[in-house]
Amino acid sequence: MKTAIIIGASRGLGLGLAQELVKRGWQVVATQRSPSAELAAVAGVTVENVDIDDVEAVQALAARQKGPFDLVFVNAGVTGPKHGSADKVTADELAALMMTNATSPIRTARALLGTVKPGGTIAFMSSILGSVALRQHAMAELYSASKAALNSLTRGFAAAEGKDFAVLSLHPGWVKTDMGGDGADIDVATSVTGLANVIEAETAPGHRYLDYTGKTLPW
Repeated sequence: MKTAIIIGASRGLGLGLAQELVKRGWQVVATQRSPSAELAAVAGVTVENVDIDDVEAVQALAARQKGPFDLVFVNAGVTGPKHGSADKVTADELAALMMTNATSPIRTARALLGTVKPGGTIAFMSSILGSVALRQHAMAELYSASKAALNSLTRGFAAAEGKDFAVLSLHPGWVKTDMGGDGADIDVATSVTGLANVIEAETAPGHRYLDYTGKTLPW
Protein backbone atom coordinates (compact mmCIF):
# COMPACT_ATOMS: atom_id res chain seq x y z
CA MET A 1 0.00 0.00 0.00
CA LYS A 2 1.36 3.42 -0.98
CA THR A 3 1.42 6.12 1.64
CA ALA A 4 1.20 9.92 1.49
CA ILE A 5 1.08 12.97 3.69
CA ILE A 6 -0.72 15.98 2.25
CA ILE A 7 -0.01 19.32 3.90
CA GLY A 8 -3.09 21.52 3.56
CA ALA A 9 -6.09 19.30 2.86
CA SER A 10 -9.02 20.90 4.66
CA ARG A 11 -10.76 21.95 1.44
CA GLY A 12 -10.38 22.42 -2.30
CA LEU A 13 -7.55 20.68 -4.10
CA GLY A 14 -5.89 19.27 -0.98
CA LEU A 15 -9.13 17.67 0.15
CA GLY A 16 -9.85 16.41 -3.35
CA LEU A 17 -6.40 14.89 -3.69
CA ALA A 18 -6.74 13.11 -0.35
CA GLN A 19 -10.05 11.65 -1.50
CA GLU A 20 -8.57 10.62 -4.87
CA LEU A 21 -5.54 8.88 -3.37
CA VAL A 22 -7.72 7.00 -0.88
CA LYS A 23 -9.87 5.81 -3.80
CA ARG A 24 -6.70 4.49 -5.40
CA GLY A 25 -5.81 2.50 -2.30
CA TRP A 26 -3.30 4.86 -0.75
CA GLN A 27 -2.98 5.31 2.99
CA VAL A 28 -3.16 9.06 3.62
CA VAL A 29 -2.24 11.45 6.41
CA ALA A 30 -3.79 14.87 5.74
CA THR A 31 -3.31 18.12 7.62
CA GLN A 32 -5.61 20.99 8.42
CA ARG A 33 -4.93 24.40 9.93
CA SER A 34 -8.42 24.55 11.45
CA PRO A 35 -11.04 21.80 11.84
CA SER A 36 -12.60 20.59 8.57
CA ALA A 37 -15.77 18.52 8.73
CA GLU A 38 -15.24 17.51 5.09
CA LEU A 39 -11.77 16.16 5.77
CA ALA A 40 -12.93 14.37 8.92
CA ALA A 41 -15.56 12.61 6.83
CA VAL A 42 -13.02 11.01 4.45
CA ALA A 43 -12.77 7.38 5.52
CA GLY A 44 -9.25 6.04 5.73
CA VAL A 45 -7.52 9.41 6.26
CA THR A 46 -5.56 10.22 9.40
CA VAL A 47 -6.04 13.91 10.19
CA GLU A 48 -3.30 16.07 11.73
CA ASN A 49 -3.36 19.74 12.70
CA VAL A 50 -0.61 22.12 11.62
CA ASP A 51 -0.04 25.69 10.48
CA ILE A 52 2.94 25.58 8.10
CA ASP A 53 4.01 29.05 9.19
CA ASP A 54 4.50 27.75 12.75
CA VAL A 55 8.01 26.30 12.87
CA GLU A 56 7.53 24.42 16.12
CA ALA A 57 4.21 22.95 14.96
CA VAL A 58 5.81 21.70 11.74
CA GLN A 59 8.70 20.12 13.63
CA ALA A 60 6.26 18.46 16.03
CA LEU A 61 4.22 17.13 13.10
CA ALA A 62 7.33 15.63 11.53
CA ALA A 63 8.34 14.03 14.83
CA ARG A 64 4.93 12.35 15.11
CA GLN A 65 5.13 10.71 11.68
CA LYS A 66 6.28 7.13 11.57
CA GLY A 67 6.17 6.96 7.78
CA PRO A 68 7.82 6.08 5.61
CA PHE A 69 5.85 7.94 2.93
CA ASP A 70 5.90 7.39 -0.81
CA LEU A 71 4.69 10.98 -1.20
CA VAL A 72 5.01 14.23 0.70
CA PHE A 73 2.75 16.80 -0.98
CA VAL A 74 2.89 20.40 0.26
CA ASN A 75 -0.34 22.01 -0.92
CA ALA A 76 -0.99 24.73 1.66
CA GLY A 77 -1.08 28.27 0.30
CA VAL A 78 -2.96 31.57 0.27
CA THR A 79 -4.07 34.07 -2.37
CA GLY A 80 -2.70 37.07 -0.51
CA PRO A 81 -4.30 40.52 -0.17
CA LYS A 82 -7.43 41.06 -2.24
CA HIS A 83 -6.02 44.10 -4.02
CA GLY A 84 -3.18 41.95 -5.39
CA SER A 85 -1.13 45.03 -6.22
CA ALA A 86 2.58 45.68 -5.74
CA ASP A 87 1.70 49.37 -5.46
CA LYS A 88 -0.68 48.84 -2.57
CA VAL A 89 0.86 45.96 -0.64
CA THR A 90 2.16 46.55 2.85
CA ALA A 91 5.31 45.01 4.24
CA ASP A 92 3.26 42.77 6.54
CA GLU A 93 0.99 41.59 3.70
CA LEU A 94 3.94 40.76 1.47
CA ALA A 95 5.81 39.00 4.25
CA ALA A 96 2.77 36.84 5.08
CA LEU A 97 2.20 35.90 1.43
CA MET A 98 5.81 34.99 0.74
CA MET A 99 6.17 33.10 4.01
CA THR A 100 3.11 30.91 3.41
CA ASN A 101 3.48 30.37 -0.33
CA ALA A 102 7.25 30.16 -0.76
CA THR A 103 9.33 29.79 2.40
CA SER A 104 7.13 27.62 4.61
CA PRO A 105 6.53 24.91 1.95
CA ILE A 106 10.28 24.39 1.54
CA ARG A 107 10.87 24.43 5.28
CA THR A 108 8.05 21.91 5.76
CA ALA A 109 9.43 19.60 3.07
CA ARG A 110 12.86 19.70 4.70
CA ALA A 111 11.34 18.86 8.09
CA LEU A 112 9.61 15.83 6.56
CA LEU A 113 12.58 14.56 4.51
CA GLY A 114 13.35 11.89 7.05
CA THR A 115 9.89 10.38 6.61
CA VAL A 116 10.17 9.88 2.82
CA LYS A 117 10.98 6.46 1.42
CA PRO A 118 14.17 6.20 -0.66
CA GLY A 119 13.03 6.85 -4.21
CA GLY A 120 9.87 8.59 -3.00
CA THR A 121 8.31 11.84 -4.19
CA ILE A 122 8.19 15.35 -2.75
CA ALA A 123 5.63 17.54 -4.50
CA PHE A 124 4.74 21.21 -4.22
CA MET A 125 1.53 22.85 -5.41
CA SER A 126 2.86 25.46 -7.76
CA SER A 127 1.00 27.30 -10.53
CA ILE A 128 1.47 28.22 -14.16
CA LEU A 129 1.38 31.78 -12.82
CA GLY A 130 4.80 31.07 -11.31
CA SER A 131 6.34 30.68 -14.76
CA VAL A 132 8.43 33.75 -15.60
CA ALA A 133 8.74 32.62 -19.22
CA LEU A 134 4.96 32.54 -19.65
CA ARG A 135 4.29 35.79 -17.81
CA GLN A 136 3.00 37.93 -20.66
CA HIS A 137 0.02 39.23 -18.68
CA ALA A 138 -0.59 41.41 -15.64
CA MET A 139 -2.83 39.07 -13.64
CA ALA A 140 -2.34 38.37 -9.94
CA GLU A 141 1.09 39.95 -9.75
CA LEU A 142 1.71 39.30 -6.06
CA TYR A 143 0.39 35.72 -6.08
CA SER A 144 2.39 35.04 -9.26
CA ALA A 145 5.52 36.41 -7.62
CA SER A 146 5.00 34.15 -4.62
CA LYS A 147 4.72 31.07 -6.84
CA ALA A 148 7.76 32.12 -8.88
CA ALA A 149 9.61 32.40 -5.57
CA LEU A 150 8.42 28.92 -4.61
CA ASN A 151 9.65 27.56 -7.94
CA SER A 152 13.06 29.17 -7.40
CA LEU A 153 13.37 27.83 -3.87
CA THR A 154 12.25 24.40 -5.04
CA ARG A 155 15.01 24.40 -7.66
CA GLY A 156 17.53 24.83 -4.87
CA PHE A 157 15.80 22.19 -2.76
CA ALA A 158 15.89 19.77 -5.68
CA ALA A 159 19.57 20.49 -6.35
CA ALA A 160 20.28 19.23 -2.84
CA GLU A 161 17.69 16.44 -2.64
CA GLY A 162 16.69 15.59 -6.23
CA LYS A 163 19.28 12.87 -6.60
CA ASP A 164 17.40 10.82 -4.02
CA PHE A 165 13.77 11.76 -4.71
CA ALA A 166 11.40 12.87 -7.42
CA VAL A 167 10.71 16.57 -6.82
CA LEU A 168 7.58 17.82 -8.58
CA SER A 169 6.33 21.39 -8.96
CA LEU A 170 2.74 20.92 -10.07
CA HIS A 171 0.22 23.23 -11.73
CA PRO A 172 -3.32 21.97 -11.02
CA GLY A 173 -4.99 23.90 -13.83
CA TRP A 174 -7.43 26.74 -13.34
CA VAL A 175 -9.81 25.00 -10.95
CA LYS A 176 -13.26 25.84 -9.60
CA THR A 177 -12.33 26.29 -5.94
CA ASP A 178 -12.65 29.16 -3.47
CA MET A 179 -9.32 30.37 -4.82
CA GLY A 180 -9.97 29.73 -8.52
CA GLY A 181 -13.56 30.96 -8.62
CA ASP A 182 -16.67 29.67 -10.38
CA GLY A 183 -15.46 30.81 -13.80
CA ALA A 184 -12.46 28.48 -13.83
CA ASP A 185 -11.84 25.92 -16.57
CA ILE A 186 -12.06 22.60 -14.71
CA ASP A 187 -13.53 21.09 -11.58
CA VAL A 188 -11.64 19.66 -8.62
CA ALA A 189 -12.23 16.05 -9.66
CA THR A 190 -10.63 16.61 -13.07
CA SER A 191 -7.62 18.34 -11.55
CA VAL A 192 -6.90 15.85 -8.78
CA THR A 193 -7.38 12.86 -11.07
CA GLY A 194 -4.73 14.34 -13.35
CA LEU A 195 -2.44 15.25 -10.46
CA ALA A 196 -2.67 11.72 -9.05
CA ASN A 197 -1.86 10.28 -12.49
CA VAL A 198 1.22 12.51 -12.75
CA ILE A 199 2.36 11.62 -9.22
CA GLU A 200 2.07 7.91 -9.93
CA ALA A 201 3.87 8.22 -13.29
CA GLU A 202 6.68 10.67 -12.47
CA THR A 203 8.70 8.76 -9.89
CA ALA A 204 12.23 9.07 -11.29
CA PRO A 205 14.66 11.22 -9.28
CA GLY A 206 15.06 14.84 -10.36
CA HIS A 207 12.98 18.00 -10.54
CA ARG A 208 10.12 18.57 -12.97
CA TYR A 209 7.61 21.42 -13.45
CA LEU A 210 4.42 19.87 -14.81
CA ASP A 211 0.73 20.58 -15.16
CA TYR A 212 -2.06 18.21 -14.20
CA THR A 213 -1.97 16.57 -17.65
CA GLY A 214 1.76 15.80 -17.37
CA LYS A 215 2.81 18.62 -19.72
CA THR A 216 6.19 20.18 -18.96
CA LEU A 217 6.01 23.91 -18.22
CA PRO A 218 8.80 26.45 -18.87
CA TRP A 219 10.40 28.08 -15.86
